[in-house]
Amino acid sequence: MLKNHTSEHFPFLGIGDSDRLSDFRCRTTFYTALTRLLMVDLGEDENEFENFMLPLTVSFEAVLQIFNNNFKQEDVKRMLIGLARDLRGIAFALNTKTSYTMLFDWMYPTYLPILQKAIEQWYGEPACTTPILKLLAELMQNRSQRLNFDVSSPNGILLFREASKMICTYGNQILSLGSLSKDQIYPMKLKGISICYSALKSALCGNYVSFGVFKLYGDNHFDNVLQAFVKMLLSVSHSDLLQYRKLSQSYYPLLECLTQDHMSFITNLEPPVLLYVLTSISEGLTTLDTVVSSSCCTSLDYIVSYLFKHIAKEGKKPLRCREATQAGQRLLLFVQQNPDVLQQMMSVLMNTIVFEDCRNQWSVSRPLLGLILLHEKHFGELRAGLISSQPPPKQEALAQCFRNLMEGVEQNLSVKNRDRFTQNLSVFRRDVAEALRSDGSADLDMMS
Repeated sequence: MLKNHTSEHFPFLGIGDSDRLSDFRCRTTFYTALTRLLMVDLGEDENEFENFMLPLTVSFEAVLQIFNNNFKQEDVKRMLIGLARDLRGIAFALNTKTSYTMLFDWMYPTYLPILQKAIEQWYGEPACTTPILKLLAELMQNRSQRLNFDVSSPNGILLFREASKMICTYGNQILSLGSLSKDQIYPMKLKGISICYSALKSALCGNYVSFGVFKLYGDNHFDNVLQAFVKMLLSVSHSDLLQYRKLSQSYYPLLECLTQDHMSFITNLEPPVLLYVLTSISEGLTTLDTVVSSSCCTSLDYIVSYLFKHIAKEGKKPLRCREATQAGQRLLLFVQQNPDVLQQMMSVLMNTIVFEDCRNQWSVSRPLLGLILLHEKHFGELRAGLISSQPPPKQEALAQCFRNLMEGVEQNLSVKNRDRFTQNLSVFRRDVAEALRSDGSADLDMMS
């Protein structure tokens, strides 16, 4: 089987018109199983790996020959779809650095550009683009630290550059399709965008690329892919972001990575784009999907913490921090011009804590402290509004709950102080629930 995985011996590996494209996904499972068999005795035997890849090498060389002759043929497209499915199965099974490096050396630099050319040529055909983009997303996964290349190897950067080119190509091409009908928008556009976001998230969080290198050496691949992210994002409505689960579960974790490690990018966004991003966080806070809501809380926490630290450093501006200070100033100016954005999110989080079944209370508590410290006046208004909405016998009990919430909490965002607030919030939620329940009063919508 390891030496004879061709359509001659396995007919479902064929590319004839009688083979349905939907059946090609079975090839991924087949090659995952086959590669696991290969891995049993593979070790560091590169010849054994080359022999195993021989049928795919033959297919890629045939495609390369046709592309070089500028032919556009249906058979070539079907062949590439099959190859992308096969390679994704192989990549999924290669969980060691040695074996993954063999695959990368096999694909780069000869065969990866072919896949990018296919994206350029058939960008409007999801049957072709989806398998290729899913292969890219799999290649970017640093599962079991398999992408931690040797210190003398540039492979991590080379892989990211190829991913950047493919994501930028797809992003620019897919936006040229214009407006799509409701039944077409997900398969034709949003599904591809969600896979691109997953691939980018894996790269940003994989710890195998030093992104500072790109700016240092004047390489624009990192900036380009971030701009592609923004362009694709602005073409999606907020309602679609939350309506399509796969899209929301790729966008929000990606945003979490960006706010954690690349706040300079966030602060450099144009005000309308930054407003779009913050609004998407605000709307994601209320979703029932805990993956999304937790990512929103974490992203908001990073943004609020960044802002709080900048304000704390105001007046102490050493020259060496001038660039960081300017970035913080841009964000502070935006928040001052749009004060309702963060205030609205504080209202949403308080509403969640007091009145809803909060399943990620720890995540909610982290950004809430920063928001309270940044907007103490608005927090006081929320507190007064909640207390005054209750019958007089319960007002003192609620006022005491709020006093207990901030007891022992200092004006900083240290880990110790955050933990204290989180503990207080847990007690606060329980005490408020008891006070409201014993009274039988109607819920207050604090977001109004």
